[in-house]
Amino acid sequence: MKLSKRQAFLFLYPLALGAAALIYKYFNPLEHVLFPKCPIKAITGLDCPGCGGQRATHFLLNGDLKHAFLENPMLFLLVPYLIVGFYLQLTPEPTGQELRLRRVLYGQNALIILGIILLMFTVLRNII
Repeated sequence: MKLSKRQAFLFLYPLALGAAALIYKYFNPLEHVLFPKCPIKAITGLDCPGCGGQRATHFLLNGDLKHAFLENPMLFLLVPYLIVGFYLQLTPEPTGQELRLRRVLYGQNALIILGIILLMFTVLRNII
């Protein structure tokens, strides 16, 4: 039996995501060299929008919401946004409402707004 690309993705993606979640749950990025450091932070000394994301993921997977939020508050907005996006992308036969939601949340205007939010977040986290 040959798997389609979609079937292979639907099978392999959760496995890869689960493996990554286990790694982030049991290995603290602050204590292990396994995790890559941010090149922007290394070169400029400034935090990018993703800085702290690995640490926040570790704390989140261990139920420490306070420290996760302190490491990268943007994670709390982006994770649900990305989950909805993956759901809408993987829906085999989207309804009219799902297509409208996809256009509103992931259309060109939404991506511009998201870019502005990330830019503002980056500036604020580096001056506060």
